[in-house]
Amino acid sequence: MSGFNLPIEVAEPRTGMAHAVLSELSDHLPALVDEGKQHVIDLTSLPMTETDKRELQDLLGKGEVSITLSTIGDSQIFETKINGIWWIKHYGADGQLISELIEITRVPDIIKSHSEEIRISIDEIHKLLKSNETGEQV
Repeated sequence: MSGFNLPIEVAEPRTGMAHAVLSELSDHLPALVDEGKQHVIDLTSLPMTETDKRELQDLLGKGEVSITLSTIGDSQIFETKINGIWWIKHYGADGQLISELIEITRVPDIIKSHSEEIRISIDEIHKLLKSNETGEQV
């Protein structure tokens, strides 16, 4: 008698959370346009199955902007096909998912240049300009 070892994939059930999050997004998106009000949904704090997350991601799709931000760990950021709705995943240095968010915003704060960083860049650009004029290496 020979046995077969067939891999079996058991899908987690749908809980309806994808629809609930979609409804929340629908409620908050007008406030971004009308009042500039941003909103964040922390998917890691919700009782969502992986099936729910895949369903939500399939519904929202991917838009034109996709960013990988490398700091201590990588962050993957993409705008969904619904303008103003961004999906953000933060990973630790070990590659483990730390948080998964959906932000309703024009541009997520994490990718904006902060004033103090820009101030440092002013000095850097001045040094580049000076070295270019004099032919010196910076």
